[in-house]
Amino acid sequence: MLGHEYRVCASRSAGKRIMPGGALVRRFSADEKGVVAIEFAAVSTLFLMILFGIIAFGFQFATRIALNYAVSEGGRAAVAGLTDQQRVDYAKEAIDNVLNAYAGLIDVDQTSGVTVTRDGTTNQGDAKYLISIQPTARFAYLPFVPDMSNLPAVSATFIVADPSG
Repeated sequence: MLGHEYRVCASRSAGKRIMPGGALVRRFSADEKGVVAIEFAAVSTLFLMILFGIIAFGFQFATRIALNYAVSEGGRAAVAGLTDQQRVDYAKEAIDNVLNAYAGLIDVDQTSGVTVTRDGTTNQGDAKYLISIQPTARFAYLPFVPDMSNLPAVSATFIVADPSG
């Protein structure tokens, strides 16, 4: 048998048997043991990447909604004040209450970017207040949650009109 290549394969039996090189490849290619594990590894990797992406987006989206709600509550509270300082104090207090309520999402200790400032007046003489919050996520240390510190601040301008005039 001059044209064949032979390989020696150890078997569990006492002796050794000789099989041609092509037969060894055919034997392993016909064996389907472990195929399910390999398919599971490929599919589960893709599934987990999508799942963690959804979770990360959910954290970021929920944090952004909480910050929008805090800005809105600050604007609503600012309307109740009679002086500029009262309006700023009421707005900051309302924002702090909302941020404390969402302490699971927002790191309140690091949210130092809360600003409430008078932003001039309208043509009718009504006061304008600019309220903004720089977002910081509580879960920024996790590898799958993006850092929110480079996002623009959540801000809104509220006009406090004098109803008598």
